[in-house]
Amino acid sequence: MLNMTTILKFLKNNSIAILVTLLFISKSLITYSQSTSEPDRQRYLALMCLNLTADKGPEIELIKMAKQAGLNSVYLTIPWDKIYINSPTETPSWARFDEQIKMATSLGMKVALRIHLGRHTTRVKNFWDTSQNQVNHAGQPLLAGYLDTFYGFDNQTLVNLGAAFVKEATTRYKYLQTEKNLLFISVTNTSTQEGEYSHTIIENGKDEISVYDFSASMTKGFQLWLKPHYTKIERLNFLWGTHFKSFDEVLLPNSRWDFTQSFKQRFGKDLYIYRHTVFKQYLNQMIATVKSVDPSIKFVADYGSVYDGVSAIRGTSGYKSLGEKADGIKVNDDLLAHDHRWAVDVIKSDAPANFIFSNEVFLLAEADDATHLKQINENFAHGTNIIPIVISTEASMRRATSFLQQAAANWLSKPITPIEYKDEVTYRLSAAVEKGGASNIIFNDWYKKAYADPSNPKPVKVKLEEDLLSAAYWNDASNYSPYVFKPIPMQIIPVNRDFNYKLPADTFSDVDGTIVRMDPSLLPSWLRFEGGQLKGRPTVLGDYRILVTGVDDEGGKSEAYFTIRVDTRENANKPPLVNTNFTNQTIAINKAFSFTIPKDAFLDADGSVTKVEIIELPSWLTYNNGTLSGTPVALGEYRVSLKAYDDLNAFVETYFSLKVVEPQFLNSPPYANGALPVKYTALNHPFSYILPGDIFGDSDGYISSISIQNRPSWLTLSLNELSGTPTQEGEFRMIVRAYDNFGAYVEIPFIINVEIPKLRFELVRGGSAVNQEIIRPLQQDDVLASSAMPPLLNIFAYGNFDYDQVIFNLKGPVNISSKTSRFPYALYENEGGFVPFVGRYTLTVTATEKDASIVSNSMEFSISYGDSINITRDMEEWRFYPNPVESVFNIKLPNDLSGTEISYYLITASGKKMQIPSVYIGNTDHLANLDLTSLGIPSGIYLVRLESNGKLLKQFRIFKK
Repeated sequence: MLNMTTILKFLKNNSIAILVTLLFISKSLITYSQSTSEPDRQRYLALMCLNLTADKGPEIELIKMAKQAGLNSVYLTIPWDKIYINSPTETPSWARFDEQIKMATSLGMKVALRIHLGRHTTRVKNFWDTSQNQVNHAGQPLLAGYLDTFYGFDNQTLVNLGAAFVKEATTRYKYLQTEKNLLFISVTNTSTQEGEYSHTIIENGKDEISVYDFSASMTKGFQLWLKPHYTKIERLNFLWGTHFKSFDEVLLPNSRWDFTQSFKQRFGKDLYIYRHTVFKQYLNQMIATVKSVDPSIKFVADYGSVYDGVSAIRGTSGYKSLGEKADGIKVNDDLLAHDHRWAVDVIKSDAPANFIFSNEVFLLAEADDATHLKQINENFAHGTNIIPIVISTEASMRRATSFLQQAAANWLSKPITPIEYKDEVTYRLSAAVEKGGASNIIFNDWYKKAYADPSNPKPVKVKLEEDLLSAAYWNDASNYSPYVFKPIPMQIIPVNRDFNYKLPADTFSDVDGTIVRMDPSLLPSWLRFEGGQLKGRPTVLGDYRILVTGVDDEGGKSEAYFTIRVDTRENANKPPLVNTNFTNQTIAINKAFSFTIPKDAFLDADGSVTKVEIIELPSWLTYNNGTLSGTPVALGEYRVSLKAYDDLNAFVETYFSLKVVEPQFLNSPPYANGALPVKYTALNHPFSYILPGDIFGDSDGYISSISIQNRPSWLTLSLNELSGTPTQEGEFRMIVRAYDNFGAYVEIPFIINVEIPKLRFELVRGGSAVNQEIIRPLQQDDVLASSAMPPLLNIFAYGNFDYDQVIFNLKGPVNISSKTSRFPYALYENEGGFVPFVGRYTLTVTATEKDASIVSNSMEFSISYGDSINITRDMEEWRFYPNPVESVFNIKLPNDLSGTEISYYLITASGKKMQIPSVYIGNTDHLANLDLTSLGIPSGIYLVRLESNGKLLKQFRIFKK
């Protein structure tokens, strides 16, 4: 055995040989590493088998047919719910999938595996409780597509259960990797076999867009996640435009009125980032699970899309961050909706070297072979590695064989060559999330470059900057320093007199906290600061400029100056006041800048503002005739201080900042896309109005927050919804201000009129829309001459604000009830009307909003055959109408029957006699109204019999419709 001395001597004498040996070993290791990571240059055209059926399907025959059509691979779904059907502890049913894999490999085809963890709703029991399903904003559990559902990505217990199956499946088929027959493994979960947040839910028998996951655990997780980012609720409220009292009150934001608006503004971006964080953690666990079996197995993240209009809802717009540990991405390139070259460039061109890109082709019956072949050709031309073709029936395979053979013959013998990009375009994740996907913001720029020569399209590099996922995104959530809210006016005091001045509490304000103190400095020797007050006795005339520093609750500071003028005597002059808060400006270097001081920027209550002067100005800036102008030549931040003097030379001082930046960092302010309507609401009735999601826009960023200026105390703004209950009448004029993510803003007016609800009515000619015309207003106790009435009448109702629904009830010679939500609100919404029968009518109209009654008016009017006193005066006795009768049967009673007790009977065709209860009979102006509709009798022929003390007075034969 060698001792230590011998070993050291050997090392000393042979150091060079050892070094050479180590270098050789190192080089060998590097060469081996490089050889194992050599990219697969083979293109793959794969049969994609979804394995949707509960029992064995046509997959074996499809695999054989695919091989005959020239395909060289298969992408097989391994569904958890068809292997472990009833319980995670039962004997698994692997045989069907083993057979498919054996068939494919025996034919010399490579295999990719999609391990699907979504479970059919009928096969969830014993795996998890349905209450653990992902839910949308309305609490509806995930259910879409192929009727699969799934648990929350944050439910670690169930995630581990799913991961156990992923590991079991990977272990079972690890031999494919050993035999170099495995292309990759993916893990999916949605109802359409994709690995992402589902973006639909089944409603009324079809898939509708919806956002997940709004479970209680996601809400709680969101609250815990927000707290360290915002530190305190005041800052979140400032950036979100909300009024939460604590983080425990914060809910996951949702745009229930328009799901495409879910990720607008700051709160929407936060929602996107949180969902991304939760999903990424889940995805990384699935990747780690697969690679724990064999690190050399490739993992491909299987998404629906990363650039379409619902990619933000899918949670996949930030695909680079999501796929940091993945070996590739698979998407579903819609045959008819997407440009296929774009679909490849947007992912492949900005991906790491050797990154696998797979783009699915879904066979469509309405598309011809040439359309399918074009999709395959353009995908392969721009660098796609694997194209799976979804085919589920033998008939579909026979139909597709022709174009598949052409594609296989043209591409599969040609190795993939690196793409050389000579042009590029760039977009930001924040813009993609804000504006509904990368296709909506950068596609046109890409298209111009890709198709510059339409006969010879070229790949274009598409770069994604994931700004939302950078640390810089949270800069806005750091402390905001105080700002000068109301500059302190000059204080004019007499010499040799005691001076005592309390600094105004509203000198400074803080958007995300509170002002804890104000520290004055630069004090003359005769002045001191005690208990929030300046105290002293001036002995020398002159102006003393005082610096006041406002400090917030996190140590942020801001400065303001004001002047104390010591005069010879008491001076009643009131110095000017600042009427406009000057906003800080961001301008571009070497670009001309101009800014005009508003004429009403300063006001003087007892005189006039005579001049405004600038006392701090950078050398490149000049001030003439109220305008600042110049061209900045150096980067930096500059302070511009202004003094406004009155006619007695008193002044007030304020300032703003100019920040000079490179042109690419110059922010374009947001803009308004239109005006807001004047809204009407009822006094003491709940009001709600959702600001339109597209009312504001920003060309180089996104709308970060929205605030309301001049907001009445009863009104609140939260997540773009204005709500409250007005307690006083009047017109409330507000300004809606939208800030972009650089702090610039745009304003538009918004007016709410609070009134006592009112309804008014108009009598309208009935019939078709062409014939309808307003006859006259309809008011209480109106008497209308029947001779002046058209054949049909309608009634319109108008209010002083909008209603969700208006309910009409008309009783008298007719009995009509109707509901409408369409303006103008009408008794008959479409064609039609009631016959203007003589008689007295009672009209009751109720207007509702959100199922609550807000106004109800009842009025009486008459249609007269005689005069306003006796509306039936000239009608012949025993006249009856209408016949046939639909609702009310009317009878003109003789005048000499006044005071006579009359009983009314209905006799059926079979001779059955029944008395009509008095509650269904009206009697005014010698006119009896028999309400047969409310009586509930079926249609048919009847006798109406009138008796007095058992003696027949009159009998009528009628037909009830």
